[in-house]
Order: sequence, then C-alpha cells, then structure tokens
Amino acid sequence: MRRFFIALTLLTLVGCATSPTSTVPPADKELSRTSNLARAAFEDGATAQAIDLYRKALNRAIAMDDAPEIGNAAYNLALCHIILGQLDQASALLAEAKTAFKRSGSNPADVLLLEATVAQRQGKLEQALSLVDQVLSASSDESHRFQAALLKGTIACAQDDPASARAALVEADKHHITNAALLAARERLAGNIFLLEGNPAEAAAAFDRAAVLFRTAKHYRDMAITLRRAGEAYQEAGDTQRAEDRLFRAKRSLAAQGEDAE
Repeated sequence: MRRFFIALTLLTLVGCATSPTSTVPPADKELSRTSNLARAAFEDGATAQAIDLYRKALNRAIAMDDAPEIGNAAYNLALCHIILGQLDQASALLAEAKTAFKRSGSNPADVLLLEATVAQRQGKLEQALSLVDQVLSASSDESHRFQAALLKGTIACAQDDPASARAALVEADKHHITNAALLAARERLAGNIFLLEGNPAEAAAAFDRAAVLFRTAKHYRDMAITLRRAGEAYQEAGDTQRAEDRLFRAKRSLAAQGEDAE
C-alpha cells in the first residue's frame, strides 16, 4: 500500500502526516509516475501541488477500475485536504477510499484514523471515539495504537478532562515511535494538557518542541499554528519576550503560506 501513516495533528487539535509507505509500484506507468511526483511534492511540504497530482492519480486509477489504487489515491488526497483544513473534501474522499479498500479486502485502520480525525475536528467527539475503538479492533500496529491514544487524549482535552488526557498520553508513550510528525503530535498534546493543568510555562515549552518537530517533518502550517500556541502560552506565563517572538514568527510564516494569520 502507498498510504501515508498519519499523526493526528492538524491545527490546535490533533493529526499530521508523515511519509508514504514504500511498496511495489503500480503496473501502469502513468499512474506510477504521477503518484511518485505527488509523493515527492508532499514530502517537500508542497501540499497544494500534491493535491493536484493525487487528483490526477485518482482519475487514472478510476479509469483503470483498480480498487487498491483508487483507495490509495483517494486516501492520500484526503490526507492532503485535511492538512490544509479542507474537511468536507476530505470526508468525501475517505468515503471513496473506504469503499475501494472494502472491495479489495484491505485493512481499514488507516482510513478509520483519518475519519476519526475529521470527526474530532468537526466536534463530533462521540463519533470520533467510536472510530478510534474500531481502529484498535482492526490493528495491533504500534503507529496506529500511538495515534489512537493521541486522538483519545485530544478528545479528552476538548472535554476539559486533563486526567483522562494525561492517561492517554501515558498510553501513547508505551509505543516506540521515531517519526518527527508523530512526535510533534505527542508534544502538542502534552502542551494542551499542561494548559488544562494550569501550567502555561510547561505548555509553551512543549509547543516549542512540537513546532521544531513539525518543521523537521516539513509540516509548515502545523508548525506555524503551534508557534502561535506557544506564543499564547508564553503570554499567559508572563514571558512577554518569548511570546512576541513566537507570535511574530507564526504570523509571518502563515502569511508566507498565503493564509490569514488571525
């Protein structure tokens, strides 16, 4: 499969993408070439370009009526839309990916994780928790279980339940993960928990660590938003100098990415 492993970063909640898994390339040369270009664009942080290329790959896979390739392209395209905060587009693509993977007999855990991320981002917390439980039933993979724990922790934060969020973080830390984007998601959850616990200085430090990891993973939108979170936490902690620095850098980065920094 050429699906991305995700890290539930995204905005002030949870979810981020890492790199695609390696696999035998598809037999169709056009699909293989387009998918490789899309992957390269994604890994360079050029998410909008990756969307254009994965859309072409999806169209080619549909023309071929190749269920695994339809699922792969739809999944990767959905992930790109999630990274840019385009949840409606992502939801439609995930439905298409789920249908294709069911047809091909693939494990649904990756798609379920993305569906849970979208539901959580949309405030559908019970639905998100139900999807997380389905992930845990479908997969024993460490990455899946790590991400499921992070998502549970993020939902607990949204419910103002720092004790449950801290327990979820402890559960996530039982799994050996080295990917920068996933580790960034972990640090951001830690920052949110520290805020709920009334410790903005520790929260700001965690957000700083997350921002560095997001930059390493080339997830620049998440990096900038997390820098803004760090600035807000430093403000709350009374550290004006660091607050101004993080807020300025976040605003500048978002503007350079063509986004409103407010």
